[in-house]
Amino acid sequence: MQSREKIADLVQAKIGEQACSIERVYFVKTDRMHNPQKIYPFKYFPGSQPVLVSAPHSVRHIRHKKIKPSDEFTGSIAAILNNLTGCHSLSVAKLYGGDPNFDDDCLYKETVKTLCHGNGIALVIDLHGASREHWFDIDIGNINGSSLLGKTEFTRKLKNSFTDYGITQISENHFTVSGQRTVTSYVSEIIGIPAIQLEINKKFRVPHQNAAEYCRLIGALTNFISGL
Repeated sequence: MQSREKIADLVQAKIGEQACSIERVYFVKTDRMHNPQKIYPFKYFPGSQPVLVSAPHSVRHIRHKKIKPSDEFTGSIAAILNNLTGCHSLSVAKLYGGDPNFDDDCLYKETVKTLCHGNGIALVIDLHGASREHWFDIDIGNINGSSLLGKTEFTRKLKNSFTDYGITQISENHFTVSGQRTVTSYVSEIIGIPAIQLEINKKFRVPHQNAAEYCRLIGALTNFISGL
């Protein structure tokens, strides 16, 4: 009979392999440009829960006329959460000429709005990646509370869920600021739905190197979404 530790290792390895497979299939890291009028640049997985997990930087994007690197494995996180919790997930799958998180006139944000209205979405969780050099494990961005639209319990429950899974170095609003038309601000101010931006340290986004940390992140987010 296999030990619990051995079974846990096998589960983590399987989820790590699944994440790498999702990245290879849907979120190819390339500088090749695509015309969004000819090819749909997003990957959407429908769900049954009123939560939308968004990953606008899952592939490379363009800001100030320069190609910027992707936030690796944020697309796979969104897809796996869809599978585990029944949340909706939307990620960018093709480089199409803009920055979905910062452009004001943006196809991605319009798609988010359509999905929110069409599926009764009550919360949007927008995923981003931070480098290893940052001291935090996770930065929770809520624009100093304004993007929560009074639902302050979301931050409390999210912190508790991370702590339960041993993710304890948590900061708030290191990245989200008022005045920027990010996905988080757009969802809360224009669509009128609570939104949270998560900046995830890279050590939790390398399932091919450290599946255990990746799975801890997935576990915490699954627990949070399932408990809403």
